[in-house]
Amino acid sequence: MPDAHALLGLQPGATPQQIKRAFRKLAMQWHPDRNADPAAAAHFRRLREAHDSLLATLLDAAETASRNDHGSASEDAAHAPRAHRPPERGADRRQTLEISIEESFTGALCAIVVPRRAPCVQCDGSGKETLSVSQLCPSCGGTGRLRAPAGLVRCPDCDGRGYRSACPCSVCAGSGEQTIERTLEVRIPAGVVDDDELRLAGEGDPHANPGHPPGDLRLRIRLAPHPLFRRDGRDLILQRPVSALRLLIGGTIRVPHPAGLRSLRIEPGLAHPRSLRIAGAGFPARAKWPAGDLVVEFEPLLPHSPDTALHDLIDQLDRALAASADHHFPELARWEADWLNEH
Repeated sequence: MPDAHALLGLQPGATPQQIKRAFRKLAMQWHPDRNADPAAAAHFRRLREAHDSLLATLLDAAETASRNDHGSASEDAAHAPRAHRPPERGADRRQTLEISIEESFTGALCAIVVPRRAPCVQCDGSGKETLSVSQLCPSCGGTGRLRAPAGLVRCPDCDGRGYRSACPCSVCAGSGEQTIERTLEVRIPAGVVDDDELRLAGEGDPHANPGHPPGDLRLRIRLAPHPLFRRDGRDLILQRPVSALRLLIGGTIRVPHPAGLRSLRIEPGLAHPRSLRIAGAGFPARAKWPAGDLVVEFEPLLPHSPDTALHDLIDQLDRALAASADHHFPELARWEADWLNEH
């Protein structure tokens, strides 16, 4: 590629590091995933070819110099690094996959749609369609020439003929490529959480050279918001309203859980907000990360407008508690002692 340096904005003699740095900078601008221009994919492919061509040329030159320096006895050694170098791959694709908290706990089989650039079926990748009748070139108005600072120059759109017998493809807008969608089934392992990444080998972008393998597809996991649960690290947090009376006397209650209902034992205590931690009942273990905990945050509730039939029971309970107010209601006992006793 005689214009490979110019395409990457480099001067002849650029080092491998400069070539790679220039390609990375331009790839961020022209990758089809980032640039909606119909010509972006074709230009990105040319940038990749320029990058690969320049690096291959430098490698060949280095091996030739090595053979000249060390003679034929070192020829095998000069070839060894190249022989063992892993083949270059196409670019990796990145997508976000949203799953539910329930799917994170149990694992799931999800279908994802993967867009991919492919040769346009309308123009067979040429980017042009043949016109049934020749037309005047719209760029030069049929003159075959365009005005430039240095004078008249040949019109590049019609090659100076003043007319054209082909036009940009109506399907791909002249890029020669179109986006096709493919559906893949992905097995989600249990225990993945936000920002975890799954890699699907060979499902990324194809390499410009058909002899090279494609890149990989990297799926970034995102947990969908849940109306009941939230995540703190690998801990699963649940807010559970509960009767204040149950918190006082303790007992067994049921709580929802992504893997199914669970029964929990509450110890007797104050009817104040408190939490209960169940070790290992949070997000499942994965790789080096151990399982998290289930944290149930209790919100005590008092009865609203109890029925008349309950008034006697509540009155009996209140009198029984008041008989030992120093124990059951120490704040109330102190207040009544200070303000209700006659002096």
